[in-house]
Amino acid sequence: MLAEPDVLQTAGARTFFGYWDSLPKRDFVPDRGDFSPGRIAALMPAVTILEVVSDDLILQRLTGTAVCRALGFDPTGSNTLDLMQPQIRPDYLNLIRHQISTPCGRWNLIRSRRENLIERVEVLTLPMRHSPSGRWMIISYFGTLESLVYDPGPYEILGYENTSWIDIGAGVPARI
Repeated sequence: MLAEPDVLQTAGARTFFGYWDSLPKRDFVPDRGDFSPGRIAALMPAVTILEVVSDDLILQRLTGTAVCRALGFDPTGSNTLDLMQPQIRPDYLNLIRHQISTPCGRWNLIRSRRENLIERVEVLTLPMRHSPSGRWMIISYFGTLESLVYDPGPYEILGYENTSWIDIGAGVPARI
């Protein structure tokens, strides 16, 4: 068992990390087949699972209901890259490549607009493998820290306040 990362701020993120850490691992990473959503049912509305198929295709395999509500639609089955501005894609792909080349966790503190509120949100992102396909998967938990101000408009990530890598045993990338 790993030590709980110091950066985690919400009880949900701590529970999510603890569950992920309890799964059997091979080369520091659990397999999707060992992940049971029912074991963290209360957290699943704030969870997403992505499957990294290629640099052009990252499939949204699961999108929790709270995430769907924040987005205003259910993106399950779509290409995650199609959900972001083209100029953001290279940076996002760079983060994903770093995270799976040196299997590690990633913690972000973001500001986003959802349901007409600007919020600070903690995002904990952890790697998994999908043994039937041999592909990487990325599982994330989104925990709202605070609502800041009323601001009408659609869901949008407004900025990153902080990013930290989490060592799960294989080290962390040299740089972002």
